[in-house]
Amino acid sequence: MTGLSKEQWQTLVELLNNLKVTPNESMIGKTKLNSWILDNGASNHMIGTLQHLCDVWKVPGCPVGLPNRHTATSTKERTIRLVGGLRLENVLYVPQLNCNLISISQLSDESNCNVQFTANLCVIQDRTLKMLIGAGERRDGLYFFREILKVKACRVEGIT
Repeated sequence: MTGLSKEQWQTLVELLNNLKVTPNESMIGKTKLNSWILDNGASNHMIGTLQHLCDVWKVPGCPVGLPNRHTATSTKERTIRLVGGLRLENVLYVPQLNCNLISISQLSDESNCNVQFTANLCVIQDRTLKMLIGAGERRDGLYFFREILKVKACRVEGIT
């Protein structure tokens, strides 16, 4: 992967080493309410539960294609801030959806970030500052979003 510093690689390695996979995080049944799948095929961010959305506003009916080839209509949306600070704008509420999706194209357009995929990892990085925003770990063919804890440090020299 290009553009990652040694410290950013170390953060990713630590993230992967500390992951605790739970059986709820799969496409069988409902995913955990706070689980998000990074989806390169989704045109919009989508959520299947209304309880995570507050100050919901109505939108004109937006048709959404589902994985089973059926369609649903979303009539509500909201902005969501994920753990770690990643902000998702215009998240569609789709009650027939049994997972939460982060649209890679919408994320790239609205969040000024680059997204890189490898065989087992996805990295989300700010275009300007090159800071890590998040990562995705591949399981069962899907990349599950993982927040990157932001730590700020300041080094001061010459003070006694």
